[in-house]
Amino acid sequence: MSRKPPSRTALLVPFAIMALVIALHGAYWVFMSGQIRTTAETWIGEQRAAGYAVSHEGLTVSGYPFRFSLRARAPVLAAPDEAGGWSIAYERIAASAQFYNLNHWILVLGGHGELATLIGGAPARYQIEAASLRLSATGESGANTRIGAEAEELVITALEGPAPAFGRIGRLALAGILSDADVLRLRIDVSGADAGPGVLPQRIEEAFGVRAGEMRIDAELTQWSALAGAGDPLAWTRAGGGLEINQALLDWGPAQVSGSGRLSLDETLMPEGRLSVVVSNPERLAGALVMAGLVNEEQGQALRLAALMAPPRQDGIALPFRLQGGAVFLGPARLGGARPGAGEPPADEPDPI
Repeated sequence: MSRKPPSRTALLVPFAIMALVIALHGAYWVFMSGQIRTTAETWIGEQRAAGYAVSHEGLTVSGYPFRFSLRARAPVLAAPDEAGGWSIAYERIAASAQFYNLNHWILVLGGHGELATLIGGAPARYQIEAASLRLSATGESGANTRIGAEAEELVITALEGPAPAFGRIGRLALAGILSDADVLRLRIDVSGADAGPGVLPQRIEEAFGVRAGEMRIDAELTQWSALAGAGDPLAWTRAGGGLEINQALLDWGPAQVSGSGRLSLDETLMPEGRLSVVVSNPERLAGALVMAGLVNEEQGQALRLAALMAPPRQDGIALPFRLQGGAVFLGPARLGGARPGAGEPPADEPDPI
C-alpha cells in the first residue's frame, strides 16, 4: 500500500508559525522601544521640572531583536545649587536590558567623563577614564532591590581642585542586595588602588607605599530604610542602624590585616565601634606605623608586646581595633595625631588591649 505524500500545506505550517512569531516579536519590540524612549523623555522632563539641567545630542533605542539599548550621545546632568550644584558629563552612555526582562538594566559609560562639584566652597573638576565602566540595577515594583558596579583600569585626574583620594584603580567591583529584613548587603572589592598625587603625607607614603594591592569588605547595612528615606545619618543611628562587617581585608604594604565587627555613628556623627582584626605580621606593621608617625616608639613597643600576648590565629595575630570619640585604637596604641584626651577610654573601662 503506497503512502500518501504530505500535503504542501502541512509543509508550510512550521514556516508560517515561525513567521508569525517573528512578526509578533517585531511588533512587541517596536512598541516597547517607543515606550522606553517615552519613559526616558518623561524622566528628563521630571528632572528639569525639579531644577536639574539635562541635555544630550541624541537619544535612540536599538538592539533588535534580543535587547533594548537606550543610547545617549554627550549627555549632561547638572544639579541645582540647593542640591549641591554638581554636574556630570560623558561622551556616551547606553542602558540595556534583555527583551524578556525589563527589570534588569545595565548602564555602560563610554569614552571619558567629567565630574564638577564644590569642595570646601571652591570649584573642583575631575576627568574620569576607564577601560570599562558599567552600573547595573534590578528592581521590582518600581524599587531597586539589587545594584552593582564594575570598573577596569579606572583613572581619575584632577582638572581643578584637590587631588582625588584614588588616582587609579585597577579593578573595582561593587554589589548590593536589599533584603526583606530592611538590610542592604554590600560587597566591595578593590585591587591595585593608587592614592591620588600628594594625598598621602610623605612619611605614610614612604612607610606603606601609594598602592593598596587589595581592599575588600563584605558587610550588612542595617535599618536601610531609615537612612535611604530621609538621608539623615543621625536618625539612622538612633533607629539602631549600623554596619555589620562580616569580613574586611586590607593588603597595603606592611598592613596585611583582616577582620570583622560592627561600626556605627555616635551622636556627633563620628564613627564608633569595635572590630577583631588579624594582623599577618605585627612586627612589620608596628615598625611601619612608627616610621609613618602614626604612633610613637613607646606605643610601637606596646603594640609589639600586645601582639606577643595576643591569641595566635592560623593567618596571624588577633588584636582589637576600636574607633571611639574621634580616636582610632589598634590594641593599646592610639593611631594618628588625636587631640590630647580625645578618645581616651573612660576611667571605668579598661584600655583596649
